[in-house]
Amino acid sequence: MSDKPVTHQRGGEYVYDALVDVGVKTLVGLPGTQTLPLDQTVARRDKIAYVMARHETAIPHIAWGYYEASGDVAATVTVPGPGDTNAAHGLKNAYDDNVPIIHISADASPEEFGKHPIHEIDPETFDNVVKANINIERPSQFRAEINRGIEIALTPPFGPVRLGIPSEFLASEVVSSDASVSPERIEYATETARSAAVELLAESRRPVIYAGGGARRSEAGPAAVAAVANRLDSPVAVSVKGKGVFPEDDSRYLGSTGGDFPAGARGVLEAADVVLAIGCDFDGPNTANWSLPMGDKLIHINLDPAEIDVSYDTDIGIVGDAGRVCSAIAENLENRDGTKTWNGRQLATVVRKEYRNELRSQGLLGDSTPLGTPAIMQAVREAIPDETVVTTDIGAHRVWSKNSFPVYERKKYITAGSWAGMGVGLPSAIGAKLAQPELPVVCLSGDGSLLMCTQELHTAAEYDLDVTLVLLNDADYGAISKSSELDDEAGNRRFSWSSPDWISVAKGFGCQGRRASSHAEVIDAVEWALDTDGPTLIDIAVDPDEPTPYDAAEYETDIDPTAY
Repeated sequence: MSDKPVTHQRGGEYVYDALVDVGVKTLVGLPGTQTLPLDQTVARRDKIAYVMARHETAIPHIAWGYYEASGDVAATVTVPGPGDTNAAHGLKNAYDDNVPIIHISADASPEEFGKHPIHEIDPETFDNVVKANINIERPSQFRAEINRGIEIALTPPFGPVRLGIPSEFLASEVVSSDASVSPERIEYATETARSAAVELLAESRRPVIYAGGGARRSEAGPAAVAAVANRLDSPVAVSVKGKGVFPEDDSRYLGSTGGDFPAGARGVLEAADVVLAIGCDFDGPNTANWSLPMGDKLIHINLDPAEIDVSYDTDIGIVGDAGRVCSAIAENLENRDGTKTWNGRQLATVVRKEYRNELRSQGLLGDSTPLGTPAIMQAVREAIPDETVVTTDIGAHRVWSKNSFPVYERKKYITAGSWAGMGVGLPSAIGAKLAQPELPVVCLSGDGSLLMCTQELHTAAEYDLDVTLVLLNDADYGAISKSSELDDEAGNRRFSWSSPDWISVAKGFGCQGRRASSHAEVIDAVEWALDTDGPTLIDIAVDPDEPTPYDAAEYETDIDPTAY
């Protein structure tokens, strides 16, 4: 960031310049009285585009999708109080997913705190939903605190930072000391730890690679994971945030972990003598609430030292960028003979074939009406180009997509991590399309999750974004209605409803829509949507009584991993 002195500059102008200096090209927000000084600055100048959402909840999710699709940082702005609290959902999602967002809250004047000005809220409310919550109370702090906040957001491990800036500071000339932004690159990996990891892997007979969001996030991640897999010939599993770091058409691909991890794949993890976990945080959803086995020995690489040796006992912990550390391990493995390992290609292929046969036996891959969710996933995958950016919302459809929707490249599958709040799918698709306008963008959503962000169809239409929303419609909060806990306690109650006319809803917001009910119709509808200008919605009925992805993954496996 430039450190040239500025003697006569309004606060809003300084914030604008600070954002431009670190490469921000998009500001997502909703205007309000308090935000006007910054809004006016953005309107007058031409280096930052302003994107107006329809609800504050969507604002950070648009910025989150923007970053996930491109690696470029977006900024967000809301009014204080209701605006901030609505945005907290998306900020927390970004925090858990290590996504940098520079969030500006145009606060009330510090002198008014405690006097109940409009939208007053205790600034400390947001301490636990962002990486840092910085509240500027004096003009003399202005420049230094703005730059400190940006620096924190852009220093690994990344995360959103909230800048609570009194509106009057944005509107008036602010005299304070100059400051600069110098994000740090954190790397704590030691040669001793890397050498120990290489030694353990070289001696392993049944290694498994487990790649997470840190591996996908790292520029070096995909090549590094492939290099280690090539050297060890090991099966590769991924977390939901790791989907895309290893191509799922590679015969060594095992699947995505969680409660829906196929029984055969679970057996592979259980039989492993060494698991190399690359950029994983071992959260509850990805480990089936920490019930998944992680081999006899565990090597854990993570950028955040706080994530190591927490959920699972770690034999070797390495702090650093997952891709760079893994690359160094692969290079050293090349110089070692090692012990002959199991055949990862044969083993993973057999595991995945068994799982697909199980889905087929349960009628989930057929062309019956209504279609099973895995069959819909298969048809959508057939219809879209490999380079399509796919976002998901939260619900049963997301869980099904983990092991029924193949992904081949990094940044081509965008989904929330352990925060897993609904209403993220469509806004993140909007963000992805804004960041990657030349690529097709498809959102997989359930009807329950879409009800939490329906208004953003209007945002997509207003900006004429070619976003395709594939709606898997069971007229139910199916993941809840089918839970075993509900059956036990509430007598099989359903949380269902009379489904809205989604085609009419889409048209009312300025989008186009079609229905589909068969494999061929889904393919035809998706191809139509990709060829249509502007946003589209495809309404597909799903059997409300189909098994859950968790139930479908629980079967008696015939595979003995040690035989491979």
